[in-house]
Amino acid sequence: MKNTIIRNIILLSILIISLLLCKSCDEFTDVGLPKNQITRDVVFKDDQLAKAAMAGIYRSLEESGFLSGSSSGAQVIWGSYIDELQSYGAATTDASIFYQLSHTASTDKISTVWNTSYTQIYNINAVIEGVENSDQLSTAVKAQLKGEALFLRSILHLYLALTYGAVPYVTTTAYEVNQSIGKISVDEVYLKCRNDLEASLALLPETLPKGSRIYPTKMASYALLARIGYYQSDWGSAKHYCDLVINNPQYQMEVLDKLFLKDSTSSIWQLLPYGAGYNTYQGNVFIIKTAPPSNVALRQDFISEFETGDKRFSSWVAQIKDSQNKTYYYPFKYQQYSSSATTMEYSVILRVEELYLIRAEAMLKMAQYNAAVADINAVRTRAGLNGIANTSDSAFLLNAIIKERRFELFTEFGHRFFDLRHYNLLDDVMQVKKSGWKPNFKLLPLPEKELLLNPNLNPQNNGY
Repeated sequence: MKNTIIRNIILLSILIISLLLCKSCDEFTDVGLPKNQITRDVVFKDDQLAKAAMAGIYRSLEESGFLSGSSSGAQVIWGSYIDELQSYGAATTDASIFYQLSHTASTDKISTVWNTSYTQIYNINAVIEGVENSDQLSTAVKAQLKGEALFLRSILHLYLALTYGAVPYVTTTAYEVNQSIGKISVDEVYLKCRNDLEASLALLPETLPKGSRIYPTKMASYALLARIGYYQSDWGSAKHYCDLVINNPQYQMEVLDKLFLKDSTSSIWQLLPYGAGYNTYQGNVFIIKTAPPSNVALRQDFISEFETGDKRFSSWVAQIKDSQNKTYYYPFKYQQYSSSATTMEYSVILRVEELYLIRAEAMLKMAQYNAAVADINAVRTRAGLNGIANTSDSAFLLNAIIKERRFELFTEFGHRFFDLRHYNLLDDVMQVKKSGWKPNFKLLPLPEKELLLNPNLNPQNNGY
């Protein structure tokens, strides 16, 4: 991490300079300052420059790292790693490395995921510190930016812990602290994530209208707190936070063919594409224009597991044939391959349907079986499937929830991988699906370079 921290000392200023020119920050570009005058001190004396700093962070999240819809993001990495995607690219591509399970502690991609995330966190912390130390920003802007930054710091650390296990939780830009920072347990990471999210609740707006949910709100923090409750099997907490979002009339499950449009009623938090007329990386990455594919496609065993009549197959899966009449299937949740006259789709990070399934499991674990069935059926009937009957058979209901999560959330930011681990099914499923699967693959290795630079990050994860 020391190497990363050294680079980060100048990254914020570089980030701010570049973001002032980027198309996603149009509202912040007319600030009238020469680029060589942009320093942290100047930025946090001006509301528009401070907003621009945060806009640059959003731009970086959309371009790279866990939350990116690009081929380097969690959707492609984890989809290829487990049983969603098959890679057709060169052996050195991100998708192929994880599809083939050829990753090691010295693999460049392992370091890239780590360094990208901690670079983003560094810049987030720089915004928090800049806001806290500023006496010239307006009260409203200070609250907005700090609330958003706390939310972003939480979600990135959550993904780091889900990926690597015990990791550092970084809350400062101070080099002397970060160069030798140590790991904390996953449960401690969860606690710190919760603390950041709870602090954000006092600062963020309650909600935003559909079509403009490109910034975190209280609803986004509630959704992430519900997800943490799910990962920790803290069912009372998970249900409580699901209720807060589901019971808000502005957030409703959306029909399938509108769910990933920018004005979807079920979207809780989205990332804005590059600029006006641009759409998502997901559409460009997943849609196959010519066959055979050169990147990724859905695995045939995944396709064969869809229930007959499931409209998610007809709405969210498309197909293409090659010259030999072989059929390839690909994710079609995002249906815009390139730019359009106006932007039609935003990248959906958090949505209501996930919360119905989290709440269904919470109800099941609290023996509220009929309520669990109601939430399962809300998802199933929207997909054109018959509802399941009321039952107190907990094993049957849990399998129903696992199945709905499988087909509702496929290729969305690693849900399937994290779910299999949550249900203690990872090895059982993957040892059948991939002959080279090993139990230690439940986590990625810590980057070898980082362990050499900072011995406090030891020990390495088991098996690497």
